[in-house]
Amino acid sequence: MVSPRRPLSATLGLLCVLAFAGVASAQNVDTARQLSPALRASVGFVVDVVVGGILVAALPSYTRDALDRIWRKPGESFLWGLLVGIGGLIALVVLALTVIGLLVAIPGFFAFILLAVVGGALATVFIGHSLVGRFGSGSPPLGVSLVVGALVAAVLSVVPLVGGLVLFVVDTLGLGILGKDLYETVS
Repeated sequence: MVSPRRPLSATLGLLCVLAFAGVASAQNVDTARQLSPALRASVGFVVDVVVGGILVAALPSYTRDALDRIWRKPGESFLWGLLVGIGGLIALVVLALTVIGLLVAIPGFFAFILLAVVGGALATVFIGHSLVGRFGSGSPPLGVSLVVGALVAAVLSVVPLVGGLVLFVVDTLGLGILGKDLYETVS
């Protein structure tokens, strides 16, 4: 026999959760200091140029090959990026729930951050390579592609919604190529 109190307690629990969600969503988040758009774009430009410069200088043939593979199969690169970005983070969080798994998850988070930063640099070069390659003839130098991509990414970083969406898609492409290469190397 079902107790008449059970539906009442479930309803009260649901109301408490909804009330908590309402309180949380009503919080004012504008009180935190934000970086000015010019400073945010400048920092993004410098980080993209430094990390992308290291990538282009250390692995120019890999960079050109990765750009070519992104251009030939963008859908596959994007799906791999989602798999690595979302699936990898979920796996690391689940792994971190145990004490022994935490010992593996902490270096895993650092490796994930490194992979995301390098994927973002590759995406920056891809943006510039796509733009410069369209206007010029032949394949543009990677350094020029990097600087043009960093400028475009810096401008997009201050555009509220569309810029963030474009950068997310392009960064996911770069992360996908790196994730696929890492998977193929390991397996």
